[in-house]
Amino acid sequence: MQRHHKKTNWLNYFRPTIFIKTFSDINIFLLRKIGIKILVCDLDNTLSPHFTRWPNKKVIDFCNEVQNNGIKLVIVSNNSKRRVLTYTSRLASDAVVYNAKKPLKRKLMKTLNRLDFRPNEVIFVGDQFITDIWLANRIGCRSILLLPITDQSNNDTSSKLIKFLDKFIYRKLEYGNYLRLDYSRDKGLGDEHEFI
Repeated sequence: MQRHHKKTNWLNYFRPTIFIKTFSDINIFLLRKIGIKILVCDLDNTLSPHFTRWPNKKVIDFCNEVQNNGIKLVIVSNNSKRRVLTYTSRLASDAVVYNAKKPLKRKLMKTLNRLDFRPNEVIFVGDQFITDIWLANRIGCRSILLLPITDQSNNDTSSKLIKFLDKFIYRKLEYGNYLRLDYSRDKGLGDEHEFI
């Protein structure tokens, strides 16, 4: 007897739960309401451009709001220890992961396990499909894709390749109508059911 396996669309591995413009549009109150206890946030091009040494007031207020709502904040970055620790020294966070080697899971999972996490209580915020959204989907948590703050990135070969692949995935998801940029703080970040 021949078995028929359901074919999974490869794009599903890169689909975010929701897609919004910037971290300041995230409705932290709604995240708490749907049971989010840990917010994992990428740093470069998500909170600030990679060349920005210190967080601005907007970033500091966002991080404070996350923690004031009882949500643990984890900053995760593939950047160097010096860059990440310098930047996060002015932020309220529960954990910082530098040289994370995203989309590999090991370093981030080590931190999440220390925080006694459950995948359905975690949301991952980032600006890239390959290093952020794919990682979130592999962990089994929800995700928020943001528009990159700037088009500029590191000039190494791997960064250029990731940027190229991200643009390709974006076009495919947009063509398939998998992305809808229509959520904002004013709209309450969509309906709660968008997260379920």
